[in-house]
Amino acid sequence: MMMPWRLRLAHAAFVCLALGCRTEGDSSNAPAAEDSIRHLVVLYDSAWQRKDIPAVERLLSPQYEYVNSVGGLTSHAATLESLRDTTYHLDRSHRSELAIVVVGPVARVSSRWEGNGRYRGESVKDDQTCGQTWILSGRNWQLFTEHCVNRPAAKQGA
Repeated sequence: MMMPWRLRLAHAAFVCLALGCRTEGDSSNAPAAEDSIRHLVVLYDSAWQRKDIPAVERLLSPQYEYVNSVGGLTSHAATLESLRDTTYHLDRSHRSELAIVVVGPVARVSSRWEGNGRYRGESVKDDQTCGQTWILSGRNWQLFTEHCVNRPAAKQGA
C-alpha cells in the first residue's frame, strides 16, 4: 500500500534528523540557506501585498496548505482564489520576530505578522504568530505549509 505524501515527508524528515542527512542547503551551507529563506519570506510578503498571483504561485508548493487562526484548512488552489478575490485588499503588512531554522531540506520559520485591510466589506486587522515550513524541491525552496494564530490583545495599562 502506498504511503500518503504527508506520512512520506514526515518519515523522510525524521530519517534525515536521525541520520544527519546532508543536502546542498544543509550543514556548512546553513547560514546561506537561512539567508535564502529570509529573502523568500520577504518576496512572499511583497508578492502577497501586491496580489502578484504568479509570484505567490511560484513560491507555494503544489501541496501547500494554510491552517488559519480558527483551525480551518485552505488548499493551494483556495489560497490563490482568496488572493484573486477583488473584495480582498491588504493595505499594510509587516513581519517581525523572524526566526529561521534549517535542517536538511526543511526550514522552519517563526514570525509575527501584522496586517490590515478589507475583505468582503469588512475591516480586517491581524496580529498573528505564524509558523511556516519551507521545503527544498530540487534547487528551489517552496512554502509547504503555514499556520497563523491570533495573538492576545494587549491589556490596557499593562
